[in-house]
Amino acid sequence: MRKLEGVIPVLLTPMTKEGEVDETSLSNLVEYLNEKKIGGFWVLGTGAEDMSLTYKQRLRVAETVSEANNGKSPIILGSSFFSMRDSMDFMKDTAHLNFDAYHVMPYHPLLSLDRIEWMYKKLADHAERPLWMYTSANWCRFIPPEFIENMMSYPNIAGVKFSTSNAVHTEKVIGMANDEFQVLTAVVRTFYASLCLGVKGGTTVEACPFIDPIVSLYEQFVAGDLNKALETQQKLNRLLESMPKGPGQDNFLRVAEGKYILSKKGICKEYMSGYYRELTPKEKCEIDKVLEENEWIEC
Repeated sequence: MRKLEGVIPVLLTPMTKEGEVDETSLSNLVEYLNEKKIGGFWVLGTGAEDMSLTYKQRLRVAETVSEANNGKSPIILGSSFFSMRDSMDFMKDTAHLNFDAYHVMPYHPLLSLDRIEWMYKKLADHAERPLWMYTSANWCRFIPPEFIENMMSYPNIAGVKFSTSNAVHTEKVIGMANDEFQVLTAVVRTFYASLCLGVKGGTTVEACPFIDPIVSLYEQFVAGDLNKALETQQKLNRLLESMPKGPGQDNFLRVAEGKYILSKKGICKEYMSGYYRELTPKEKCEIDKVLEENEWIEC
């Protein structure tokens, strides 16, 4: 599959007021991000509210993104379901679409590592495209670097998205990357640190509303302007810390904020799926103030 380098947005899922996938806005978002210097799309990840979407809705996301992207950027498509049969059926139902690989997170926090290994091998054998492992202790059982090292040579395992703020574990997994196995990180507030540790690319849901500063950070680092890249990282972190706390406390996901910012650009609506809530008027005013105070982000 194609190599993923740079900034890979975790694609938000725009919704309608009625709770359906907003296909027009989703296409708009893909086209908007493809105009930037992105490294690909991470589709139907946690930032896409994937576990709040029905099987049918996830199919519509996959079909819409594949069509809107039209092969321009690499797509890693999520097939993470509590039901393993659903994961396998989803792979079958999307095999005809234009994308690069699947990703799967084991959403069972109490499964043993032996069963997770069995699951990944079963799905890798079944998938008609390369399969990425996907781990985050926020959502599933902690998967240690030793597990990744044991799995990386299994046929059809293409890479891992390793999401953690633990720099020691991150460095060890980044060092496993080779021509046949890719590694991505996922914590935007440590993107600069991960680049210093050798990662070639990182995913983040914040890349949807804040694509310009995150791409700038990456380009500054690649160009060798480490001081400027570090300054951009620090300014981005202070910006994110200034956002209202309520939505993150209620939703855990920081997605409602991104949708609101994108709505100000006319790209999508503010609506969330399922049990996630939208912003209050007060929270919108707080974000407006933050954006006014941070004109450098060009939002």
